[in-house]
Amino acid sequence: MPPSSDTTAPGPARPDRSRVLDSVLPIALFLVLDRLWGLAAGVAGATAWSVKAAVGRRRRGEAVGRFLPLLVAYLVVRAAIGIITDSEAVFFGIGIGTKAAIGAALVGTVVAGRPLLAGYAHLVVPFDEATRAHPRFTIVMGRLTVATGCWQFLTSAWDIWLFNRTGSAGGYVLIRFLVGWPAGTLATLVAFAWADRALRPIPGFPGILDLLAPPEDAEDDPGEAPTEEDRDDG
Repeated sequence: MPPSSDTTAPGPARPDRSRVLDSVLPIALFLVLDRLWGLAAGVAGATAWSVKAAVGRRRRGEAVGRFLPLLVAYLVVRAAIGIITDSEAVFFGIGIGTKAAIGAALVGTVVAGRPLLAGYAHLVVPFDEATRAHPRFTIVMGRLTVATGCWQFLTSAWDIWLFNRTGSAGGYVLIRFLVGWPAGTLATLVAFAWADRALRPIPGFPGILDLLAPPEDAEDDPGEAPTEEDRDDG
């Protein structure tokens, strides 16, 4: 996740194929290995790919960088507990509990008057310093932080309900993925659209899509532009 200049650009966008692989392969590995050799193998395979994906994101300069040690430690400890106990309820329960705790922490930052997204949203969308200093920005990010926390609570409740109604770990993981991925994508799009509209009254705010668009000069190849000497020679 940051320089404090006026225009802090987010890390380079990853190829869509890499995003899909990092989302799908842990699920696929768990399903295959769990069916072939049991829960421990599924947990080990999915965790190994998740750690690889996290390390790859840091190398690409993405926001996970500063939290990489904590993330890797969490994944490894969770996997170790799941393998040692060989309990689906314990392994998945850790993830559900962690998600709910994150939701509580997010809401807590707003209650404390320091909404998390107000300090870190510019790592995803390059809001300039003037926009971030405007009071409306803090209000909007506070509401988004609360909404994100509530989303964590909602998905945790869904996970508990689903786990108690599926007959296998594989079924639970597959259904959760097939429902969670599109639902999360839709929620993200709605949040971006709402934030874009809510931030419009801030003077000089061009819109989120404009901020995410690459600079025009970056699209031109400077090597192709003729120099003055080339024109004179011509």
